[in-house]
Amino acid sequence: MKFLLVNILILSVLSTALCDDNSTTPAVITSTLATSTAAPTTTTTATPTTTTSSPATTTPTPEPKKEILQFRVPKNLNETACLKANMSLDFNFTYLAEVDGKKVNSTVVINLDKVDDYTGVCGNNSYNTLEISFNNGWTLVLNYTLSSSTTNPTYELNLVNLTYSVDNTRFPNASETGLRNAVKTNLTEFLAYKGNAYKCVSLTDVMLNDFATVMFSNYLAQPFLSNQELGTASECAADTTGTSKLVPIIVGSALAILVVLVLVAYIIGRRKHKPGYQQV
Repeated sequence: MKFLLVNILILSVLSTALCDDNSTTPAVITSTLATSTAAPTTTTTATPTTTTSSPATTTPTPEPKKEILQFRVPKNLNETACLKANMSLDFNFTYLAEVDGKKVNSTVVINLDKVDDYTGVCGNNSYNTLEISFNNGWTLVLNYTLSSSTTNPTYELNLVNLTYSVDNTRFPNASETGLRNAVKTNLTEFLAYKGNAYKCVSLTDVMLNDFATVMFSNYLAQPFLSNQELGTASECAADTTGTSKLVPIIVGSALAILVVLVLVAYIIGRRKHKPGYQQV
């Protein structure tokens, strides 16, 4: 019984202590937050640089314009001319060259842009000759002959004779130098009726031998002149080829258009005359 009273007394004391603790006003802790105002960061965006690159323009290198050489035989303007000629001249050579201790065939093309001198012969009604001197010792002889026909005589370039010199200046690495001669006879180039000129702008190759070829272009000439003016020019086939090719193209196109028109007219006609359904 005493033990029970003691326990009740202890519980009463503990209860009173707890009530005293709950009636104590708790301390209020006020925490002041420091306000930090950060300076605004300003970001400047760089203006993009626009680079405009111009497209590369490639201009093709034009071929060098060939010099058109003019000749009159005889040169003396007080004398009556028997031959007038305008032409561009190139020469294609094959020669033996030494490269790296070996001998090989090489080629070179030489253009004639100026002459040292020229002369000619008016052989009445049998031949006309033009002799051109150039490159300090080179010569080119052109001989024209006239047919024996009395009704419609024709002329032609009958002979080409070239004398040239092989050196290391114009013929790089030439193994054999010295004077050369190349000639071609019995030609029938630039054929035309007497009284007419002959015209050929296109390239005409005259092969003299295995080593030398004379290349004519921008050619307009007339030997055996009957007066001082050139006659009507006969054109070479190479100059008229481009025009002749257009003719069948134009004719073919016209025929194709005509066929289409006929077909369209036929279809329209069929539709107009198509019988309708008859009512019974």
